[in-house]
Amino acid sequence: MLRTHNAIRILALLVLPVAASVALSAQTTASGTINATLINKSAIALVFDTDPGGVTLVGSGTGAATANFGTVSAFGPLSAGVTRPSVTAATFTVRTIFDVQVIEGGLNSTGYTLTAALQGGTPKGFNFAIDAITLTGAAQTIQANGSYNADVPHNLDLIISTASPTAGGPNTGTLTSQTINFTATAN
Repeated sequence: MLRTHNAIRILALLVLPVAASVALSAQTTASGTINATLINKSAIALVFDTDPGGVTLVGSGTGAATANFGTVSAFGPLSAGVTRPSVTAATFTVRTIFDVQVIEGGLNSTGYTLTAALQGGTPKGFNFAIDAITLTGAAQTIQANGSYNADVPHNLDLIISTASPTAGGPNTGTLTSQTINFTATAN
């Protein structure tokens, strides 16, 4: 009996340290911290959005979009979202509407100035206008005191000469592409 009692006591002495180390290891923790630093910078962003009355912009909701007028002529059908507000003996105009949204964050500015300029030369027989302001390679003011964080509609006009290509008119049946650079500056 003494032997059994001693065996139990030895077994208890062996199990007790193991159980204590398991209990202690279950409570072991580690901790750490991270210090995030940054500089908050005020800024504006310019975004082009499709206007319900205009062509669907490829890249709508971004700062780089494409307005595809499709095939145009002085007479005949036009693509959805394209209108023909003017036809004269010398030119015809096709138009679409697009929206510009200037998003502001952290500025003490109540509005912005929007300018636009053609990139590169104008294709032969074409003129481009935004809101009846003829565009050139130099920046033209389109809007002097725009409101932030709202879609503002603008008309994009392509004024096309009806003259023949040999008389200064555009080549017919040829794809024409022109880039217009926009800049929004906080007032």
